[in-house]
Amino acid sequence: MKKVKKGKQITIEGITLISLVIIIIILVILTGISMNLVLSENGLFNIAKQEGINSLEKQIKELNKDLPENKKGIEAGTKVKIPSEWLTTTSAYVETEEGTVEKVLIASNVNAIATGNGETVPVPKGFYYVGGTIETGVVISDNPDDQNKYVKEANSNNGDVPTGVVYNKTDGTVDKEKTETEGLKGNQFVWIPVKLEDYKKEIWKNGDQEYKNVTWETQTHSSELTQIRKYGGFYVGRYEAGTSKITISTGSETVNFSAANTASGWRNTDFSIKDGLNHTATGNITSKAGEIPYYHADYFTALELSNRMYQTDYVQSGLVTGTMWDAIMKFIAGEDTSIVTTASTWGNYNEATNGLIFEQGQGRYATVDSNNGNNETFTVADDQHHYGIRTTASTEGVKKKNLYDIAGNLWEWTQEVAYLNDGLERYILRGGSFHNTYSGRPACCRDHTTATGTHTNNGFRPALYIM
Repeated sequence: MKKVKKGKQITIEGITLISLVIIIIILVILTGISMNLVLSENGLFNIAKQEGINSLEKQIKELNKDLPENKKGIEAGTKVKIPSEWLTTTSAYVETEEGTVEKVLIASNVNAIATGNGETVPVPKGFYYVGGTIETGVVISDNPDDQNKYVKEANSNNGDVPTGVVYNKTDGTVDKEKTETEGLKGNQFVWIPVKLEDYKKEIWKNGDQEYKNVTWETQTHSSELTQIRKYGGFYVGRYEAGTSKITISTGSETVNFSAANTASGWRNTDFSIKDGLNHTATGNITSKAGEIPYYHADYFTALELSNRMYQTDYVQSGLVTGTMWDAIMKFIAGEDTSIVTTASTWGNYNEATNGLIFEQGQGRYATVDSNNGNNETFTVADDQHHYGIRTTASTEGVKKKNLYDIAGNLWEWTQEVAYLNDGLERYILRGGSFHNTYSGRPACCRDHTTATGTHTNNGFRPALYIM
């Protein structure tokens, strides 16, 4: 750059130093004005920010348009305003003359439903409130015909939700005509409320004796916490997984369990689709009363069929986890942990009698010998035939908090890993079975077996993840 002396002034290629200083000062002033226009209280940035806030508030108001605030006196089953923490924020990108502009959108994957006593429960899109309170167990269904079917019970603060299944007292089969009127039609799930700080695994004891016979995975998967943090709970299948919507094929034979559900006997094989026999399963499991439960399942079968049940934008299904099971136990027990550690007044165990749990003519069963083989025909339950698999929700005696067969009928696979140092992949089962006594294997107990292992008293139960 060429400098030229001219008197006491210095020019840089025709620009005097004084002029350059003046230009810099002007630029600084203009920059300050621009920054003020952008960042001040009334600046462009804050105006845009406020417009974004106003836009979000407008969207929230639109979502809650014409919906009442929930409070005591609002009838159970009423759709109410959605709490802000249940809203989902997403980004959309819109093309404008100025280029691509990001727009924040507010949506909700749930409806907020009143339970009749001021409580609000999230019901995923595609599901419908049936009845119950958060204390007694809110029941939802995926069939619109079940909507608000038992709101009367919720409004009376009773909260009990029956299955509506009516049994023939002569043979224990379902009275289809009466059940069509009184029964629930869809797959049902129960809301398990739990605070984030309480969503953790528990060590269950009877006195000083811990209920476990293997080292188990004590950590909770971080993926589970999103739903708990946002909604304060989760949904679990009201019943053990049922088979009536499942067809299993091998190279030589097809077993349609909707047909087997009305047959005179139960199948003891073909239930595992990961057993090396080239079984394939089509259709979905059910969560309904009066079903042949999906017994003789290995872990991989339980996981695959649970995952397959629902895959929507609003909700996905999966196999119950170990932390979920512990949350269920705490929900059922409340302050009285003995009900899940030592109680003998509910469940389906091999010392049960009619007077303890079962009602005459309620549900059907298949007796099983000590070698796990020999299924007999469906017969009305009596004192001599309590040692066997029952249809789901065979009696109200196996219900707690609107959940059925949590203590017994079948052991239920969970996603909790078991460690035995034998090089085999193992997982924990929970809930006891018809094969075990309540004193040794109560509802909270952790049992285990290899992932590929099958047994007549091994089943499972699905859970829902709200997106």
